[in-house]
Amino acid sequence: MPTWKLHFKSGPSDVYRALSTPGGRSRYWADAPETDGTITFTFPDGSTTEARIEEAVQDRRYRFTWYDDRVLTFTLDVDEVGGTDLTVTGPDGPLDISMLLRLKAWVDFGVDLRNHDGTRRTGYLDS
Repeated sequence: MPTWKLHFKSGPSDVYRALSTPGGRSRYWADAPETDGTITFTFPDGSTTEARIEEAVQDRRYRFTWYDDRVLTFTLDVDEVGGTDLTVTGPDGPLDISMLLRLKAWVDFGVDLRNHDGTRRTGYLDS
């Protein structure tokens, strides 16, 4: 199972809020409201998927299941100066690595790196 690590100058509460709230996710990833523990992702290209929230531990861990029961886990650890070390584990496939870069740009710098072009994929890099 792949693992990605990313450091943030921002504290765990800021990173957690971006991952775990509809308003947070919409700033860098996708329109993603949630109802009764289910997130409905709608990506800029119009594609959709649902995710079931499996675990939500404030400022520590956020995990959901999506795309044919693939589990994606975000683990947050505070660093020695109040920043956040984020570890993401999940299956090969549906996680767009550029999403993690957009997350960092938004949380640490307030910058939206998305291309805002509905004819393209979610991120700023198309394959």
